[in-house]
Amino acid sequence: MFTRLIKDACTSVPRASREVITSRARRLSITVLALLAIVALAPAASAADAPPVLHASGETLTWTTSGTTKTYKLLSRYPGQTTTSTIVGRTTTPPAVPGQRVTYWVKAAYNQSAWSNAVAITYPGGKEEPPGEEEPPSEEEGPSEREGEVKYRLDAASYFDPFATSRYVTWAQNHVSLIKGYPPFSDIYATLFGLPVIGYHDPATSGLAPLWPSQIAAYVEEVKRDMRHGYVGVFVDDANWSPGFPPSPGPPAHLANLIDAIRAAAPGALIEMNSQYHDIWPLMKAGNANVAEALNDVDMMTKEFGVGPSAGINTGQDYREFFEYVDALHEKGIDITMAGDPHADNVPTMEYNLATYFLIDEGGDYVNGHDQTPGDWWRGFNVNLGTPLHARERLTGGLWRRRFSGGVVYTVEPGAAAKTITLPTTMRSAEWGEVQSLTLDAQEGAVLVG
Repeated sequence: MFTRLIKDACTSVPRASREVITSRARRLSITVLALLAIVALAPAASAADAPPVLHASGETLTWTTSGTTKTYKLLSRYPGQTTTSTIVGRTTTPPAVPGQRVTYWVKAAYNQSAWSNAVAITYPGGKEEPPGEEEPPSEEEGPSEREGEVKYRLDAASYFDPFATSRYVTWAQNHVSLIKGYPPFSDIYATLFGLPVIGYHDPATSGLAPLWPSQIAAYVEEVKRDMRHGYVGVFVDDANWSPGFPPSPGPPAHLANLIDAIRAAAPGALIEMNSQYHDIWPLMKAGNANVAEALNDVDMMTKEFGVGPSAGINTGQDYREFFEYVDALHEKGIDITMAGDPHADNVPTMEYNLATYFLIDEGGDYVNGHDQTPGDWWRGFNVNLGTPLHARERLTGGLWRRRFSGGVVYTVEPGAAAKTITLPTTMRSAEWGEVQSLTLDAQEGAVLVG
């Protein structure tokens, strides 16, 4: 990262000055590396030492950055009621509670910080109580979150419309972390479920291509409308860069301008961009300026079709390259959503995709399936593997593994021979049931608890 910053800086000065800068930069980088080595030996600071700072403006809450992801837990409390919700981003307008003085705290999700300071909002409709001394919530309040738990990003297309009622609020809060909605119908989700919602907008297919300034302005107005209705951000679909990956709103410079314009108009918005992996990854490796510009503004990337048959990841080399791609996004602070494959809507594909998700998850990544509903929910998405014990590892012959305190995941990369795995104890899987050994073919996975 340091070397890349020096390289970027050098490109903006005359050639005659670059050698001097580079020479000094090398000496400085040696010093920095030495300091980093010293810091690495020092005790790590506790995440609880840097909680976010919470503010209220009217009925809207904002807070400072904390933790390594963009996901936070908001706790609200008033007499007889304590609730916890997940927020993506650093601002929210909680549902009003008429006649109540509600106290709020926020903290970085996945136990990456302590709770913030308390902020109270008194809602009209009842007698205003004088402020009192607020006890901070205990660390046990609200659900615990770890990398070993599924963070499900619901794709609330029209199939989910019948479940947009109060009857399914508890179900949604227990199963969903983020909602991709389709405005204006999805306006209801922004208030009904108490979950963060991003609004779907496709510039390539909605008449806004080729994204001249007027088309960009029209797209940004749609995003601003969503934000006024309680959305936390936008899902930019079909953000493809090359002619071989239609549809695309192109040209690439205009697509980069669109992402820049969204960020300028909504600085706190969550921007999820759906670019095809086989399109954007070669451009990232080549240092494409338009792609780099867009990625400076993006918070999340979609891996459309996950690693299902429609994803086109059909060789071991490509599977390994995909991990390099995800690692490169994570280095930029960008999370990823492992989407389901609608053309292979079956348990083996979902288990392979979920196992791959657990191989890459760093706490802020998401996964989803195709057309999952309260009445047709794959129980594999309920899994809790506990705390990761180490990063993913590639074993002999294309077998991948990541171990957790409460389980383990395996995948066999495309093109590899079948692998028989003997487990130390009986474990269970949504696909494989209770097993003490199992055989996985290429492009199969197992998420095992026990």
